[in-house]
Amino acid sequence: MSSTTRIEIVHVLRDGPQRVSEIARITGHPQATISRHLGVLRNGGIVIAHRHAQDVVYQIANPKIVSICDLMREVLVEEASRRSKLVEGFQDEHPG
Repeated sequence: MSSTTRIEIVHVLRDGPQRVSEIARITGHPQATISRHLGVLRNGGIVIAHRHAQDVVYQIANPKIVSICDLMREVLVEEASRRSKLVEGFQDEHPG
């Protein structure tokens, strides 16, 4: 999963099955973007989908996927923090 959006989607789905519109609302991404990423996740066996009346509901295919994504999320947060510190250090050395 090379996309932070897909990691966000898995993070949302960790709490249980969700409709595409609800995932879009929670993440703040357009519904079309969420649908595209869900297609990638579905093709990769990360999520499964089933129809519930008019809606398609997505859920995590295997609970172990949540643990993997938690680790990936931690790595991304650490990397963002490291990069932020590098930028701050550069700005301190090269003011204005």
